[in-house]
Amino acid sequence: MKSSSQALVVIVLALPFTLTLNGFSRQATSQQERYSRIEQNVREALQSDRDTRRIEFSVEDHEITLRGQVQTFWVKNQAIKRTLAVPGVETVVSELEIPVAENDNEVAQEVAKTISRYPNYTIWDHIDGRINNGNVTLTGRVTPDWNKADDIFERVAKVKGVQDLQSSIRTLSPSQGDRNLRQAIASKVFSSSHFERVASMQNPPFHIIVDNSVVTLVGYVQSNIELQELQMIIAQTQGILRVDNQLQAAQ
Repeated sequence: MKSSSQALVVIVLALPFTLTLNGFSRQATSQQERYSRIEQNVREALQSDRDTRRIEFSVEDHEITLRGQVQTFWVKNQAIKRTLAVPGVETVVSELEIPVAENDNEVAQEVAKTISRYPNYTIWDHIDGRINNGNVTLTGRVTPDWNKADDIFERVAKVKGVQDLQSSIRTLSPSQGDRNLRQAIASKVFSSSHFERVASMQNPPFHIIVDNSVVTLVGYVQSNIELQELQMIIAQTQGILRVDNQLQAAQ
């Protein structure tokens, strides 16, 4: 009887342990299945683009680490975005590497060239940029026609040698009053003998920013005569609240 009683105690004590172990087993299996789905979905997201197919990654809990070399910051940025969009992914750690340019001057020239060649960059827009060790910062204001801020971000992000890109380009208000002011200024500026050439330029030497009836002049004109004439044109245009003149004369 003593041995039977001991056996019964062992069985009673063992049953809860067995049930708990099965619960852990089912939970672990379910968790592994979730991680497997995340891994498969991340792989499919990266495989969907030719430029990101060779990127390697690892999964730890809900964190994805991306590794490898990509050609441009744009590819790196897209890989991170695609990975973050996968359900279940909470964090992306990037160990992606981008080839480094020989110097910042080379990258700066390419960035400036890329912006100036953007077909929708006009006299009514202005973008400034800085670069430090391949890290580019863009600032400025653009008119609301087209999706200029995003377009320029993509074009600059594809410049080889850009390691990182921060953009605070602001899209101006779609104010009808500002549109009317641009038309009024354009009719006077482009009819002037000094500035007729500017009308056909894709990237003119000076820019006129109209923002809630405040006009900012930036860039260069060829002479003090042109500087004075442009100032006079702006001053005689009705509806302007204030002028911030940052123009410089080349001579």
